[in-house]
Amino acid sequence: MATRVFLAAVSLAASFSGVLAEDLEWCGDAQYYPAEYTCFDDSTLCPILFGLPNRPCGGGCYAPEMYQCESGSLSLLPEEDGPFKLTTHSTVTKVSGWELKACGNYLAIGAGARECNSCPEGAACDEYQNETVFLPNGEMAADLPGGQYWYVSPEDGALMFTEGGDEAEAGIALAGQRVEVYSDGFFSYQGSRHYWLACLRRLPGGTVGTTRSYRIHAPTPENLEKEDCSQIKLVASSVADRKHGAYKYD
Repeated sequence: MATRVFLAAVSLAASFSGVLAEDLEWCGDAQYYPAEYTCFDDSTLCPILFGLPNRPCGGGCYAPEMYQCESGSLSLLPEEDGPFKLTTHSTVTKVSGWELKACGNYLAIGAGARECNSCPEGAACDEYQNETVFLPNGEMAADLPGGQYWYVSPEDGALMFTEGGDEAEAGIALAGQRVEVYSDGFFSYQGSRHYWLACLRRLPGGTVGTTRSYRIHAPTPENLEKEDCSQIKLVASSVADRKHGAYKYD
């Protein structure tokens, strides 16, 4: 039986895509690069996109971070309904495998990204693990009176969080909008694109080789024109308790 290849074809173009050092393998009667495809049952090839393997279902391939396969039919994963953290996935190594960190009202990744939080004297500070944790309704897992909220900035598409208290009003109106969160799956920007951009943050006086951080932006037309931005997928992973978060994100 001829090997089926879905979503992308194994072609000569692959030989110019940075996998020259990788040996071709066989899947049925077709050859493929293991870094770009997964072979199932020696008959079906599914692509690896953003470093995430697709799986076969009903004659096609699907992303298990967005869909589930039952009896050969696909359906969307349920929406996330509890606290979660976010991790990046990308074919660009420098922006892949990082957990998002909250600091200075921005969400960022990289060796230079900081996790900023605080807890006032008299609060039960020992209860918190002080990790960057999100809630599916647009809230941050914070216990500051009035709460804190994550949102996509209407000005530049940056993924941000509110200061809290009286400063939270603008962010509350935008909290969680245009974002879908699937259970242990994609944290997905609505529209034709389901990826995000990790854009290098340039510090005054910074030089090549210094510790770097990347802020997360929605793939708006303006952001797609920027330099030093790499495409990423954000994947939610459930955590047991919102106390994995912080009293306040600074």
